[in-house]
Amino acid sequence: MKYLYCLLVTVLLLACQHTNKENVYYIRGEAQGTTYGITYIAQRPIEKVAVDSILRVIDLSMSTYIDNSLISRINKEENLPIDPHFEKVISASFDIYKQSNGAFDPSIGQLINAWGFGKKENHTPPTQKHIDSLLSLTGMDKVHVVSTSKGTFIEKDNPYIQLNFNAIAQGYTSDVIADYFLSKHITNFIVEVGGELVIHGQNTLKGKSWTIGIDNPLQEPDEDREIVATVELTNCGLATSGNYRKLWTDSLTGQKYVHTINPKTGRPQPSNLLSATVIAPSAMLADGYATTLMALGGVEVAKAFLKEHKELKAVLLYSDEVHKGQIQRYVTENFKVEFEKATVSGN
Repeated sequence: MKYLYCLLVTVLLLACQHTNKENVYYIRGEAQGTTYGITYIAQRPIEKVAVDSILRVIDLSMSTYIDNSLISRINKEENLPIDPHFEKVISASFDIYKQSNGAFDPSIGQLINAWGFGKKENHTPPTQKHIDSLLSLTGMDKVHVVSTSKGTFIEKDNPYIQLNFNAIAQGYTSDVIADYFLSKHITNFIVEVGGELVIHGQNTLKGKSWTIGIDNPLQEPDEDREIVATVELTNCGLATSGNYRKLWTDSLTGQKYVHTINPKTGRPQPSNLLSATVIAPSAMLADGYATTLMALGGVEVAKAFLKEHKELKAVLLYSDEVHKGQIQRYVTENFKVEFEKATVSGN
């Protein structure tokens, strides 16, 4: 009898060990006009439908590609109360708008559409007269959040001002999905939506931090991904902004137009800054600040901004006249990055 008891205990212990074994799982899909991917370590998988439902809720709040989303309806002059997702994103947007002296500006929705980077593709440059008229509809200082007994509303000085959170919403989406995984007691994962990441915990199966790659900003949009640097991270958000993926070429003049638009000139922002990678406490903040660095107008201005915001970690990849064809780098002092190739040089 004692032998049978010991055998039973042994079997139960082995069963518990098998049940508690952690594995790596993956979830992949499409959302917000891009792709998303989640890598996580857990005892059992999360249903993809749970993630897709989160994405759907955020899309219905802030996607300008959905006609009946909250942001689309507000852009059509409907007076509707905003939801908590919208409120968190616009609050962070106001903060970065002020810190960047207007370089980060989600009120440029009309300009985004005019330059063909909105829902409807348009590869004909707008006239200067058209740009000037749209500049009067730009500026977060003309947008106000008003709380009432019936809810929180957006008031605009001009009803034709259009909001667009594409420069920050994907980072926020990664944060929300990360919070969902944490609520399920899953603490080791990478969440990525459109290239904006939340990194949490470690790769416990390999006993080390998660390793993240930084893309080559000189590669063509249709080329396979090439990594020029790697970094080990945990418990943070990461976002990279660059003009190497989203651009179009004028078929008549051959001129290339990038998707980063300067809110002060109303035009795509030419810059020697090829890409900006930012690490921040959340993916939403990393996303917003990475866009800000690209919109400031050059690597020196971006460096100056980072020196004023020492809480941020960043990698700037840029070009200059002296080292043509060779990527230069600037890394904040509080950050360690491993560069893969000798073609990337600098501090």
